[in-house]
Amino acid sequence: MKNPASCPAVRLALLFLLFCFAAACTPHVAPPEHTLLFARGDGGSKFYRIPALATAADGSLVAAIDKRIETMGDLPNKIDIVARRSEDGGRTWSEPVTVAAHCGDCGYGDPALVVDRTSGDMLCICASGVGLWASTPEVPAGIEVFRSSDHGRTWSGPVSVTSQIYGCGCADTLSCRWRGAFAASGAALQLRDGTLAFVIAVRTGEPRRLANHVCLSEDGGRTWRALPAAADMNGDEAKLAELADGAWLMSIRNPEGGRRKYAVSHDRGLSWSQPARWEEMCEPACNGDLIRYTLRSDGFERDRLLHSIPFDEQTRRRVSLLMSYDEGRTWPVRKTVWDTDAGYSALTVLPDGAIGMLTEVGGWDEGFDIYFTRITPEWLTDGADSYR
Repeated sequence: MKNPASCPAVRLALLFLLFCFAAACTPHVAPPEHTLLFARGDGGSKFYRIPALATAADGSLVAAIDKRIETMGDLPNKIDIVARRSEDGGRTWSEPVTVAAHCGDCGYGDPALVVDRTSGDMLCICASGVGLWASTPEVPAGIEVFRSSDHGRTWSGPVSVTSQIYGCGCADTLSCRWRGAFAASGAALQLRDGTLAFVIAVRTGEPRRLANHVCLSEDGGRTWRALPAAADMNGDEAKLAELADGAWLMSIRNPEGGRRKYAVSHDRGLSWSQPARWEEMCEPACNGDLIRYTLRSDGFERDRLLHSIPFDEQTRRRVSLLMSYDEGRTWPVRKTVWDTDAGYSALTVLPDGAIGMLTEVGGWDEGFDIYFTRITPEWLTDGADSYR
């Protein structure tokens, strides 16, 4: 008797059923969702730059940005900080609200956002005044804190913490001699014990060289102090993450480009390892972001870190998202989010486990548009991993 499976029509039917079964078993991987939040010319501003992004205590998203009204240049210029909110995971957004408004030629820029889990307040830490390169100990570039107690809907006026951190008005005998400093934009950090932290780039007097120091607050961001040990004496904008074992990992913009630098502290910033380079993470001397994604101690299957960076050795383009499973030693997962000219980026984790990214898309000649992107861990890992 002839085997029915040998019949061509039956074989085709079986192959079709196998295909349908495989398709049904393959999880759907949603592609990134891009939403334009700030375009050149919006709100009467010629340019927008410098993204910061955070998930508020109520689960809403807050995207803050430099509104660079007349020029793309840094401070001192007419720069406001404005923000938009989303209450549906980044699919729709509010109209912009002003976080910090310039007064005359004195502006505010380079926002860094952090949420205090204790109070639920969101803090925006930023620069003000004369700018990094004109700053002196007598007339230092300002470091300001703005606070929102309603998840980014409204913001308090500026509170200067400059003299707590550096300049001739500072009581610290080391940092009172620093010539200038600013906090890196993007994500500031709350440690697991509730301490707030951010990294500053410091002009110590070395020509065009910047040192990286950590600033801490144990009272919800009302008072701050700079730690004396520098993680790098030739760095730039840098981000901090707390590792699963309590150590600190600092990701440091490399002023020479080529490969991203990093350093580790096992004693809460009292000392640092010699700066090294991630050979698998190239960068064109640009700011990126570093955040915690999951921790096993919080009930997840794995410890995971996320890093965003333009993945090119010379040009700000191909902004990519990377994931580490070994606390930043290696970065085996990488996907290009913007396969075009693009610069600074900021990251946050959404309540449902999706990853939010805010990115400068464009270039120096034409300016930048600011996009929010919603990314799933399934897309980032080609279906091999999820938020669990």
